[in-house]
Amino acid sequence: MEKSRIFGLDFLRCLAILIVVIGHGLVLIPSFGGVYEFFRVFDFLGVEFFFVLSGFLIGTIFLKILSADSGGRELINFWKRRWWRTLPNYYLFLIINIIGFGFLKDDFSFDWKYLFFLQNLTSPNEGFFSVSWSLAVEELFYITIPLIYLFFLRIIKVIDVAILLTIFLVIIWSFVVRYNYIINYEATWNEEIRRAALLRLDSLIYGVAGAWLWLKKQDFLKKYKVSFFLIGTLLISFGIFFRNVPEVNDNTLILLLLFPIISLGVTFWLPVLASWKSKSARNGLIEKSVVKISLWSYSLYLVHVPLMEGFRIFILSDSIDNSFFQILVFFIWIFCALILSFFIYRFFEKPFTDLRDRKSNGEWLRAFISDFSLIRSKK
Repeated sequence: MEKSRIFGLDFLRCLAILIVVIGHGLVLIPSFGGVYEFFRVFDFLGVEFFFVLSGFLIGTIFLKILSADSGGRELINFWKRRWWRTLPNYYLFLIINIIGFGFLKDDFSFDWKYLFFLQNLTSPNEGFFSVSWSLAVEELFYITIPLIYLFFLRIIKVIDVAILLTIFLVIIWSFVVRYNYIINYEATWNEEIRRAALLRLDSLIYGVAGAWLWLKKQDFLKKYKVSFFLIGTLLISFGIFFRNVPEVNDNTLILLLLFPIISLGVTFWLPVLASWKSKSARNGLIEKSVVKISLWSYSLYLVHVPLMEGFRIFILSDSIDNSFFQILVFFIWIFCALILSFFIYRFFEKPFTDLRDRKSNGEWLRAFISDFSLIRSKK
């Protein structure tokens, strides 16, 4: 295990991706409706965990590297590092989805908004590349929040005031636009409120708040981490309860507060998770598996849905009522998704991520070709 990794954060990332994958994959076992009905209580949590974790990690980075003297160069460098990490996989699977939909649907037409993460800016994207909605939320966050923070920092020159103003502005903005959306449209929690990017920036800003407090008050947070964890668990439990209230889509207050309650709850978990580190270089199988799945999580998030649709169309179509066959297909699908995510991470995602530390004068291209040739020679 890499010494720089924090196991607790890897655990949260692993838990988040497994919740997402299993929640989506339950459509492969329709004969077990009871399992689906039980799991759907929790299946929306995975992406919410990702949002807060992303806010925490990215907030930690830009709070350390952006100062009152920072300008466009530092900001662009921050964006470039994020884009080396996120864009290659995104565009790879955008192409895969275009090919798949073009092959399966005669009336398919590509929406250019997907090229710029605008597909769900004000309303949810439908059907095509369904999981990309959360990536659009994160990319909008990466672009806007450091820019707002640096703007306040350049004016006020005080980090604490600048980050507090940024957090306050994003939370107020999110509540205002969400409230306006709720009262003017027939919004539902799982579509418009959950998946419209402009309504969701506060889900990541709570993670930024957690990062700021962790950098300033780490000893205090560690001292009371168990208490914070219990408070977070209580808040998440409230969120799960409100999500499953039958009248959830008819209650303005629940629609307004549902996701902030969840995000705040996960933020209260962060002191425990950020303090949870590996105690030994010789880790057990479970711990190693958690770290590996965490590393593969981005690739797994992107690959599991197209693979699942392939299983549904080409394997389950003639045997849909056979319960044993459905379970078998479900576990084979998970195994295949994990294997594919490993290969995508190892031979595509990681080589591109490694390039972000290369010089911009063309060395990155030479390095990528060299790394790819080395991989092929090892096969």
